[in-house]
Amino acid sequence: MLPGMPFDRVMKFGGAALADGPAVERVCALVREQGGPRPALVVSAHQGVTEMLDTVARSAAAGIAEGDRVRIRHRTLLSQLGLDSELLDRHFSEFFSLLDGIQKRGQMALEERDLVLSFGERMSARIVAQALRARGVLATPVDAFDLGLTSDSVHGNAQPQPESLDEVREALEQVTGIPVVTGFLAKDRHGNLTTLGRNGSDLTAALVAEAVGASELQLWKAVGGLMTADPRLVPDARVIDQLGFAEAAEYAFHGAEVLHAAALAPARRAAISVRLLDVNQPAAPGTRLDPQTRDHGPCGIATRKRIVRVLLPLGPESDRVTRIAELFAHFARKRVEIGPLRHTGEHLSVLATPGPALDLVLAELGRRVRAETELALVAVIGRHGGDGAIADSAVRVLLEAGIEPIESHVGSRDLSQAFLVRAADLERAARALHGALLGRVQAGLAARAGG
Repeated sequence: MLPGMPFDRVMKFGGAALADGPAVERVCALVREQGGPRPALVVSAHQGVTEMLDTVARSAAAGIAEGDRVRIRHRTLLSQLGLDSELLDRHFSEFFSLLDGIQKRGQMALEERDLVLSFGERMSARIVAQALRARGVLATPVDAFDLGLTSDSVHGNAQPQPESLDEVREALEQVTGIPVVTGFLAKDRHGNLTTLGRNGSDLTAALVAEAVGASELQLWKAVGGLMTADPRLVPDARVIDQLGFAEAAEYAFHGAEVLHAAALAPARRAAISVRLLDVNQPAAPGTRLDPQTRDHGPCGIATRKRIVRVLLPLGPESDRVTRIAELFAHFARKRVEIGPLRHTGEHLSVLATPGPALDLVLAELGRRVRAETELALVAVIGRHGGDGAIADSAVRVLLEAGIEPIESHVGSRDLSQAFLVRAADLERAARALHGALLGRVQAGLAARAGG
């Protein structure tokens, strides 16, 4: 695996797939057993580490020192894998220095938060690469930003710049052995480190696949693929064998955690095959994504467990355009991820994902808007055919389950019908919709197969 050899595939491993020492061992065995030309790997932080880093950083801003939690977590991994306990000492030194500065100032800027979060992927890449080397596979840890992956300057949800991909390809071709690339991270044109938002490692992997001209992008998860519902909410959810890019993007738009919606764009541009695979069952087919959409009918239930409803009073007609424009200008500047919209005579309702960026927007807008929490979103994914039958069935199912939707977003998107519900009702809503709509589809497929 010398420099200059081509990459036929990119293998991305999520945090759950790298949860602990035995999980990393499984990943090493999987990579070692793959045949053909060398792959490029992209890794997320180990399971729970990104959240831990965020919590530790916020604690530092509040004057509380909790950084040892991060060191203990990673040294435990090193011990489980039989690796040198000092492997990450340089990163720990930089990390604690950063936390010390935050604690002394009593506040944390968004760019500092990105820098804190970056340690998850940076340390994960070192652990995985060293674990591979210890098992006879030549591997090199690589920070994506050192490859030249460039983004804009929106901290917390930066957008990569496609024109940097030629530089990424040239840099990867010079790497010895298998490159183990940090997901989720880039740098802006001023050299500032940025993060790419929720599930950003999928996006990194897709961009790397596009850059190197890979034929396949493999997204390795701790689940069997894209499923008909979140199995934590719906125990009888099942893996979807094949799905169109458009439906997969709709899943991601409505909160499916196994896929970054933006990751599909590079794959489509470069005609790259995408597979979602289970690291615990590597021989299973998983889910294959292709350009074609399905026939009419539901294919799954997507859920978002935490939603904030931002209500903007519209006021007199003469002021409405200005007020709406101001709201969306704030969202755009902070790159807040928003969901469906609803317009009534008195309010504009915008559903948004909670997080630091939304907190800043709400603080800036103050009393001009009202924010409601303890809400969730459930969506039926699939082309509805234009006759409203799926939406009507979904509403009926929810009402029969004793759940009255707070808002219904029906007909605004071709491939989904979404309903805002109380967070406490989400599990019941997902199970009812899955059982009534997806159970019917499965029964129909079985009947056709039997006939």
